Amino acid sequence: MKNVRFVVMIVIMLSLVCGLAPAEEKAKDKPKDEKQELKEAALDALLMMDSDKAMPTLEKIINSKDNPQLRKKAVFILSQKDKKKALPILVRLAQQDPDTEVREQAVFWLGQMEGDESISALLDIYAKTTDEKLKKKLIFSFSQHESDKAFNKLKDIAFKETDQELRKQAVFWIGQSGKKEALDILKGILDSDAPLEIQKSAIFGISQFDGGGSIDIMINIAKTNKKPELRKQAIFWLGQSEDPKAVKVLEEILNEK
Repeated sequence: MKNVRFVVMIVIMLSLVCGLAPAEEKAKDKPKDEKQELKEAALDALLMMDSDKAMPTLEKIINSKDNPQLRKKAVFILSQKDKKKALPILVRLAQQDPDTEVREQAVFWLGQMEGDESISALLDIYAKTTDEKLKKKLIFSFSQHESDKAFNKLKDIAFKETDQELRKQAVFWIGQSGKKEALDILKGILDSDAPLEIQKSAIFGISQFDGGGSIDIMINIAKTNKKPELRKQAIFWLGQSEDPKAVKVLEEILNEK
């Protein structure tokens, strides 16, 4: 079954790089700010410049507070430069910047950086913030960070987070991870006392895995689970699989008297 993680990443990258925005923010009648456009063009040009030459200008823009749009673009360009120099700046922005959107940008790009320093910063921010929107951004960054700490945090959120929407987000990205242990985690959620909506998310996650293991789990749910809503959910996703075992089980259910 098709994994959506790659598609999601492409959409997000295009949005960040090309500056896509909701239609209401890009009204055709909105007058052009030529001075701002020139500044953005100059900033874009720094992307092609050597890191040592570009970094002082990028830091100056990031540390200024008078042009939020330019600062957000500078955060992206910074993330593409020398990682050793960019990392501490991104950590500072993610932890302390007063502009929520700049913090979210920094959190996103920290999720793309390998190493213990970036994931430690993300974990620290998640533990301290009460902003649900920022926590959702952090959960996405955990899903992108190639480390055991990040994956273990997703697992921790999926089982222990009190906010149901955040739990669903974590379960979704566990299902998209492609990791072998993810199936056992999702099955564990189904065997737990997690709310119904979380368990439905776990079934969706299981359905995203190719191979017989996921089909067997969904067949077991469809046949034996005590909650009719979960059985129906499993049956739906079995119908999307085109697996011969799934077809056989659906026929058996239809022929039951």
